[in-house]
Amino acid sequence: MSELLLWQGLEKIAVTYQSSVFNEEVVKVCCVNKYVFLLTKCNWVFNGIVEQGVNESPILEVTKTPINAIDIATNSFNLYFISEEGKVYKANPSNLDSFEEIVLKEDSKCCVHGYKTLAHTQKVQKIAATDKGVLYVTENGQLWASGDHIQLNIQGEEPKPVLFFENRIVKEVSCGLDFSLVLVQKPSQSANEKDDTDDEDENCDVFVSTCPTCVSECVSSPISQPSNSDTCPLGLHVTPTNTHNSSTSTASKDNTAEGRKSSDESSSMSATEELAPKEVFPSNENVEDDHINSTEDAQQNESKDTKSEDVSENTGLKVTNAENESSSSSPKTNKKNEFFINTDAARQFLTRQLSWVSSYGGAGEELLVECAEASLVRPSRIIKQNVSNMASLVYEGVKTVGDRVVTLSRHMSGGSETSENVPGLTDCESFEDLCNEDYKSYAFNISKSDEGSWGGSPGASERGQEECASSRGGVGVAAAAAEAEARVRALARAGAALLAVELWAWGGVAHGQLGTGDAVHRARPTMVVRLAGTGVRRVATGAAHAAALTLDGRAFAWGRNAYRQVCGEASDQSSPQAVSVGGQRARDVAAGGAHTLLHGGEGALLYMGKQRAGEPTGVSVLLEIPTLEGGKVPQYQVFASKSISGCTLWQKPVSPVVQDLSTEQSFLEEALFVQSALIKPVQKKGGVTQENTVYESLCTCYNDLLGLTALNVMSLWECVEHGTEASNVTMVLHVDEHVKVYRNYLNVLCDVISISGFMQIAKLVDISPKLVTFFSERCHVKKNRKSHEVIVSLALSSPLTRLSVYKFMIQSLLRSNANSDQSQTSKQIVQKKLHDALAKWELIYDEQEKRKREAEATRQFWESSGRLMELLRAPNRRLIRESRTYPISVYSSGRFSSHWLVLLSDVLVHVVGSSCTTHPLSTVWVEPLQDTDTMQNALTLTMPEESLTLHTPTANDKKEWIHCLQNYIKKSLQKSFGHQPPVIRTATYTFTKHLLYKDAKYIGRWCSGKLQGAGKMLWPDGKVYVGQFQNNMMHGYGCLETPGISTYEGQWKEGQQNGLGFIKYAGGDIYEGYFKDGQPHGHGVRKQGHFMASVASVYIGEWVAGVKQGYGVMDDIVTGEKYLGCWSNNMKHGCGLIVTLDGIYYEGVFMQDVLTGHGVMVFEDGTHYEGEFRSVGVFSGKGTLTFNSGDRLEGTLYGAWNEGVKVTGTLHKITSDQESKPQSFGKLCVAAHQKWKAIFRQCYAQLGVTGISETVAAKTGTGSPRPNADLQKIWENVAVLITSSRQEALRRSRSGLINEESTNDSLDTIPQFASEKLTKETYKELRKYLGKAFECVHHPLGMLLAEVSQAYTATYGGVRVHPLLLNHAVEELCSITGRMYEVVRLLFPSLPELGQGLKLEDDEDEDEKRGLVLSNCEYVSAAALLHPVLLPRVHSALFVLYALHHKQEDDAYWKRLLKWNKQPDSTLMAFLGVDQKFWIKYASPKNVGCVESLRALSPLHEQMFHDAVETLQQLKTTFSPMEKLLVIRSTLEQMTRAVQLVLGTDYLWSMDDLIPVFLFVIVRSQILQLGSEIHFIEDFMEPYFQNGELGIMFTTLKACYNQILLEKVSMSS
Repeated sequence: MSELLLWQGLEKIAVTYQSSVFNEEVVKVCCVNKYVFLLTKCNWVFNGIVEQGVNESPILEVTKTPINAIDIATNSFNLYFISEEGKVYKANPSNLDSFEEIVLKEDSKCCVHGYKTLAHTQKVQKIAATDKGVLYVTENGQLWASGDHIQLNIQGEEPKPVLFFENRIVKEVSCGLDFSLVLVQKPSQSANEKDDTDDEDENCDVFVSTCPTCVSECVSSPISQPSNSDTCPLGLHVTPTNTHNSSTSTASKDNTAEGRKSSDESSSMSATEELAPKEVFPSNENVEDDHINSTEDAQQNESKDTKSEDVSENTGLKVTNAENESSSSSPKTNKKNEFFINTDAARQFLTRQLSWVSSYGGAGEELLVECAEASLVRPSRIIKQNVSNMASLVYEGVKTVGDRVVTLSRHMSGGSETSENVPGLTDCESFEDLCNEDYKSYAFNISKSDEGSWGGSPGASERGQEECASSRGGVGVAAAAAEAEARVRALARAGAALLAVELWAWGGVAHGQLGTGDAVHRARPTMVVRLAGTGVRRVATGAAHAAALTLDGRAFAWGRNAYRQVCGEASDQSSPQAVSVGGQRARDVAAGGAHTLLHGGEGALLYMGKQRAGEPTGVSVLLEIPTLEGGKVPQYQVFASKSISGCTLWQKPVSPVVQDLSTEQSFLEEALFVQSALIKPVQKKGGVTQENTVYESLCTCYNDLLGLTALNVMSLWECVEHGTEASNVTMVLHVDEHVKVYRNYLNVLCDVISISGFMQIAKLVDISPKLVTFFSERCHVKKNRKSHEVIVSLALSSPLTRLSVYKFMIQSLLRSNANSDQSQTSKQIVQKKLHDALAKWELIYDEQEKRKREAEATRQFWESSGRLMELLRAPNRRLIRESRTYPISVYSSGRFSSHWLVLLSDVLVHVVGSSCTTHPLSTVWVEPLQDTDTMQNALTLTMPEESLTLHTPTANDKKEWIHCLQNYIKKSLQKSFGHQPPVIRTATYTFTKHLLYKDAKYIGRWCSGKLQGAGKMLWPDGKVYVGQFQNNMMHGYGCLETPGISTYEGQWKEGQQNGLGFIKYAGGDIYEGYFKDGQPHGHGVRKQGHFMASVASVYIGEWVAGVKQGYGVMDDIVTGEKYLGCWSNNMKHGCGLIVTLDGIYYEGVFMQDVLTGHGVMVFEDGTHYEGEFRSVGVFSGKGTLTFNSGDRLEGTLYGAWNEGVKVTGTLHKITSDQESKPQSFGKLCVAAHQKWKAIFRQCYAQLGVTGISETVAAKTGTGSPRPNADLQKIWENVAVLITSSRQEALRRSRSGLINEESTNDSLDTIPQFASEKLTKETYKELRKYLGKAFECVHHPLGMLLAEVSQAYTATYGGVRVHPLLLNHAVEELCSITGRMYEVVRLLFPSLPELGQGLKLEDDEDEDEKRGLVLSNCEYVSAAALLHPVLLPRVHSALFVLYALHHKQEDDAYWKRLLKWNKQPDSTLMAFLGVDQKFWIKYASPKNVGCVESLRALSPLHEQMFHDAVETLQQLKTTFSPMEKLLVIRSTLEQMTRAVQLVLGTDYLWSMDDLIPVFLFVIVRSQILQLGSEIHFIEDFMEPYFQNGELGIMFTTLKACYNQILLEKVSMSS
């Protein structure tokens, strides 16, 4: 129930409706002529005429009009009202049967693709009128005007947008007799950004639903519902409207609210109601409430109907009750619109949220950008519809880390110079802006989704944070902290937005009604600077005066003061004057023609102004308000118009929370005063010193605290006025964020205290006398310079006194909740939230006392410690203990030595005499010592470069020192651990004494004061090491970069390079191989220079102590020579051979890089020399020179072969026993088993095998000595090696390890068949295992195969190859195969010895046992096991040698094939002697007897041997001899099938028939270099197969090839 009280002046008006008391909830009154119009909460409009009653008291008999409206306004002639559809109508107050519609029509816009939107009308939310014109506020916050507004550049009855406020969001509008006031949202765009939103850019963001390109570029928001009509992203219709820009039409009574439907289908949708999200951060708590209270929704909605108002006028906060929700769900208004998301803009917004956060606030910018990029789902183009040049952007559907949908809504607006007065929002850009209208849906619903995500505190444990991060998709602890900090930033900005509302005025200035402080006429609207930054909530205007209400409960009035309607003085007031309501905080304000009505927070109603017509002076009296039972003051709302004023009373008492609201408003007023008088001056004194940084952080935290206080006041106001739940108060709903803001402020305030900051601030800025006066009353000190420090201390410490106040406020909310009329379940839920919040506020209250004491003790310590400690003074550093107060001494210190130990919050300081040593606590290890007879109460401190043994006088002192040390060591590590700090930890330290690491900075893992684990070392000269450490030395895998010298990456052992590594020198040289004691040792590759350099070579081979020693291959790029032989001390020394680009082959013994003694020289044309050499190419002594013609010259030869040779000897002509090669060929070079021994030594070392002789597996076919090896130990070493290698690969690149996991899981375990007897099943498993092992880079066999293949390819590949190297290559490959087989036999001892074979067969007839691979037989040997693995890797280099060596016969073969393949099949088959039964085929078996049916056809055409030809062509795709033999066998099988289809299945080949047909298939197959393929098979085929089926088939192929060489090239016709 409600009651309406009306006064005319001071005379009370009796209001009746249909002869009964009028009890509707009136929210506004307007007077025009003699008529009074009343607007109710239900959008009904009543009117009547005030008349004098029988007792001369005024009476108002009201009747209900046919009008339904959301707002009304009047001037001297007309009534204006806004329908529920947002349309504006003008009516004659004496005739309400017809209305004249006023249309606000906006022009069409064009997208970048050339399509235009259709013109549409604006929906209006608020209206104000004067005799000169009308002001309209649209639902998207745009101001329109019609009439005569010179200052707005608008004249005429056609409504037009006010361009002056195009970049501002208008919240409220009010008009006096000749002036107007508007309340606007503080602009957020900077000047630079405004330049970016010119017409060109606006057109880029215009969306047209009829444009196919615009539609295709857009992605609908995941939570938006499809719209049934064409709408822009703001929800504005783009369907056709009337052709005129504005129109007026006469509507009949049918257009009343009861039965009217919209006649204009193009009316715009509500941009604020439709687009503003109800919750920005959805709350899990609210969801929980919903399901608990699901059965009580009806009761709560009914209760809320009596508690809440539809619109909170000044703030625009909408509290929708059940009735309004049902009424707003009509088909015309309940349309959902599609929104769009811009990934880049959202990322920029989230980045800016933390771009300026200090170290007290949490995470940095990079982490938040990472979090933002991980959380945004799919990118799309921002669509922005510019409505009359006012940009409105909605960002919806940001998918946060835990799949929480975040919706941010904001309106972009312009800037003003005076708005810089309010901190925190002057730098607002794009998404950060929070309009006051969206406050409730944004700020009040930023609730935590879970404690782990949003309630993070500085003391959160590492494990807990990691679990939280893991549950949210692996974003990480830092991202969660950044997310929580973003919530704090959002709340602080929302609060700052409440304080940043601006009041603008224009019109007449005769009485100072503009509030500018003067009577100067202005051509444009001007801002009321006096009220800037105060958070104006409501504004009201009389005829020539105005009144305003601020967020902190202060009321201001200005303008004409003839009847004391402004203040007690007689003169007009041109500047806002504070008005007191009986010592109470104001809660509402209204203004009539010549009076002002103020509503006090505790129920007082103050009337100031003209009391009745004809009275020359005014009064200031408190109007009498009827009380409820028990004398309680009811809640009410005030309104006024001209001489009429009134209030609506509700039958419920003022909430007890009003006292808490008043208390919080008082603090807000104080905080605003301190901000203006102290915080802003400090901010202007910026600098780069450490102390100035602290002061900047202090100002930032104070502004955050001010913003949260504004939010708290607003939430308390809502609780008092609308009866919202106590748990929705900001200090409860967002307790974690609120406490975090206070904790940040506490941190920085203690930092200021510790460095005597109050005194510095008093010197830094001029303290305002008002500030001194205000706080002097609290401390009763004299106003001198010394007192300024106390004043600053009181001003900045005052916010911390709120901690105790908040405790009492929550207790008051608990009592209020207990007395509420909600259900018991709801009360319990709210009570639990309040108790949780109370516990958190009590925790920080208890904490702040201790922190302030520590800061004060630290300040006294710094002041008394002298200059020795001056360099250690830092704002965030605190004194914990020192040995002068709490005795502790160094054990066994000298009698005359002086030791002073000071424990600070992050370092331990050891002062000895005049020297001072600082130890970071993160690298201090504490260990108590057992008491002995000689040492008691002792403990030891271990540091990276020093250890101290200390002792205390008593055991209790020792315990306290240990406790303090351990506690602050844990804090310095910034992680939560158990009772003691971890022995293994991550920390940063700079060495000062260490010989190797002096002045170097280390970041990484420690163990008991020593480097242990992964870390990074940075030297002052730029040298950097990143890798593993052990026992203070580089050990494991690591990378060392030495500027100007080299970069090494590989294995380390005890501080030196040991193991496999890669080093790149500054000059470009590269070495990759094994190291020992910091030098190349073992097998390695060295690349020197480049092709354009004077020295360029590649060496692959053995190294000893950094020099070439042993067998190696040198490819000299400059001279064009390749050397294969022995080395000693970086010189060619021993047996070796050289091949040159000229095709010359040398072989002999080298001494210190010189070929001396007996040697061999072979020229490219076949000429060769065997004899004495003095150097390469220089003959010196006896020798034999054999020419390619066969003639030979024996004797003594001296001189270089290319300059002239002196010969003394005998020339021998051609003889029958001429040999093509020298007799010593291949005998003077390094034997095959002596090559690459370092590679195999390394492999044996990895397996842990000892006792390997230098000639293991020296020759194929002979046994080899068995090493001393334990099979189990070998397999354990393999497993360890694989694991460690994979871990190193994981540290280098995670992707490499993941790619191999799926294929090599079986290598991690020891196979069970390793030592079992070999069977076909175990052999199959063995081959499968070896296939994986050789492919795995982490397995010893894989490493061995890779290194051997690389060495072999480097030796025999490239451009400097010689046909004579073929014999060496074949022998070397056989040797490598044998030695690798011996390694495999170490793992699988059941394999047969080298040179022997083993047949694995089933119990079948011997007739079926043919060849190698049959269904019942397997042959095991070194070649069978390793050739399929080894040959594919070296085949390319090896086959080139075969091709060069057999080039002559292959050319002859290919010449014949090219000639023969030009002939048709019949001719070719006839030439090759193929029997006609293989190339004449009957067309049909039915016509066998008919000679006419016979026709000669090509067998190839009839696909007779086509399959055989294709099969034989696969010979070039195989690499091992066995694979090639299988291809030959498959070819013959295809030939047999083809013949049997014609001649019957009983047909068997005879050799006379087979050879010609096989010749035909070979010719048609056209296999390149078939002779080389045959020789390759012949060299590597095992003797076991030579007499079997595969051997016979190979012999057949070989015979066919020889037959081709013997045939003539041309064939006769």
